[in-house]
Amino acid sequence: MFIKNAWYVAAWGNEIGRHLTQRWITGEPLVLFRTEAGEVAVLEDRCAHRRASLSKGNLVGDAVQCGYHGITFDCSGKCTHIPGQDKIPPAMQVRRYPVIEKWKWIWVWMGDPDKADESLLPEFQYNDMPGWLATGGCLKVNANYQLLTDNLLDLTHETYVHGKTIGNSAIVETPMEYRVEGDEVHVQRIMRNTPPPPLFKKVRGFTGNIDRWQVIRFQMPANVSIDARGYPAGVDDLEQGMRWFSINSITPIDERSSLYFWTITRCFALDDDNLTQMINDQILKTFLEDVEVLEAQQQLIETDTRANPDISIRADSGAISARRIVQRLAQADATQAQPVEASVN
Repeated sequence: MFIKNAWYVAAWGNEIGRHLTQRWITGEPLVLFRTEAGEVAVLEDRCAHRRASLSKGNLVGDAVQCGYHGITFDCSGKCTHIPGQDKIPPAMQVRRYPVIEKWKWIWVWMGDPDKADESLLPEFQYNDMPGWLATGGCLKVNANYQLLTDNLLDLTHETYVHGKTIGNSAIVETPMEYRVEGDEVHVQRIMRNTPPPPLFKKVRGFTGNIDRWQVIRFQMPANVSIDARGYPAGVDDLEQGMRWFSINSITPIDERSSLYFWTITRCFALDDDNLTQMINDQILKTFLEDVEVLEAQQQLIETDTRANPDISIRADSGAISARRIVQRLAQADATQAQPVEASVN
């Protein structure tokens, strides 16, 4: 189940250049490249002739030449050349997808191009904001994208999965609060006078207890930001504490696999390259622990034949609310969907 009328991250901006890059998003193949002017173009990665992969062809100027029979399409998806033939059939074109480059990432609109609206991008401005430094990456995960959003919306798992980095018993012992606002879900956990987790000690050298915040925001279709803060207990002073945002965007490749784009963006010790590398390494280690759990979970879900195997608990409230939003919007897309003609304007 996918929301089509939404923006999905296809790549980091520095991944896309004067070469052809393939991505699969919501079960559809795309080819991405930059024009000679530096703009990103995204086309369907199926030649209109015999459905060969255009991404295995060549970039010629601002056009894609199919590597099978040499048929060429410009960056709008219009066919400009058929070898050995002057007349070009009107139907010889491929779909062009709306694309935006913002906040270090390339975003692609997978639905009706007339409904593409930049204001529907998630508010991830901390990825590219003065006074903040972002480090991150992308992981291929063999699991449904909603398992990843479940994971990010219920951080009680940190106590058990991430005990060597960001987890400790304070998380599971502290009740969370949640609310739904339109198509967003907000989950909050405030832990007072609690021991810092191992990574917080490494990052800021805490020696005593801290006050710790986890403020989570889900934005459709699969975007989750976590405002994480830690200060010496009873002291609301960033100079003595730490604050970062964990920015996460999950792109479904298909129903069984996902691309997990992530950053950690902080507002302290910006010139400390060693600290940046340490944070990046520790967070990557943390996410790889998640991947191990989620990929095993996906396999077990696929082999479970029971009609209603899940039993939910209170900590699932945020994740369940997010799933309901996705289900409602995906069903609305399916109800309103009309065949999408290739866009060549």
